[in-house]
Amino acid sequence: MEFFRKSRFDCQYMTHQSPKKDLLKVLSNFQRLLLVTDGTVTELLEQYLQEPIQVHKLYEKIEDDFTQLPVSHAEYLSFDQVPILKREVLLQGASSRKNWIYAESSIVLNHLSQNFRTDLLASLQPIGKLWAKYRTETYKTLLCAEKKPAKHLADHFDIQAQDQVISRTYGVYSNQKLTMLITEVFPEKFFADQ
Repeated sequence: MEFFRKSRFDCQYMTHQSPKKDLLKVLSNFQRLLLVTDGTVTELLEQYLQEPIQVHKLYEKIEDDFTQLPVSHAEYLSFDQVPILKREVLLQGASSRKNWIYAESSIVLNHLSQNFRTDLLASLQPIGKLWAKYRTETYKTLLCAEKKPAKHLADHFDIQAQDQVISRTYGVYSNQKLTMLITEVFPEKFFADQ
């Protein structure tokens, strides 16, 4: 499988898992950490915001129709990997109820343990917390980073459609198999240096 191929998206593609310097130099320190971390974003947010983070599920469906997957994810998956769990969530402050990150995931269910799958579908735990719970060893490969207008995501963050958001898409591997593709998005004005 080719991991850094060109595609039809307006995106800055990674080499050696590093975003392009022109994108990094306009970001705050914490925004850069969110963009390049190979740890869990949930834990970073909890430390930075000093409040627990919870998941608010927007959409979740087990997809057998490959054409229904996000185009930015489908290019890295193959038809033999269905069923895929298509999931959209917001990571929000548990007490503030403020939405901090929008995340869209395509998860190869057959590459996860049964217990992990069950919890993923039944609970409201962030994926990173489930990795820790099941002691799942993961390797993440940053595939794409970009800055673009918020458009339809603006309402989740109480911003305007033309306001800029920063996103990253990465692949998560476990046992040398691609288990999920995740795109995380947050407004440019969030986490800016004070």
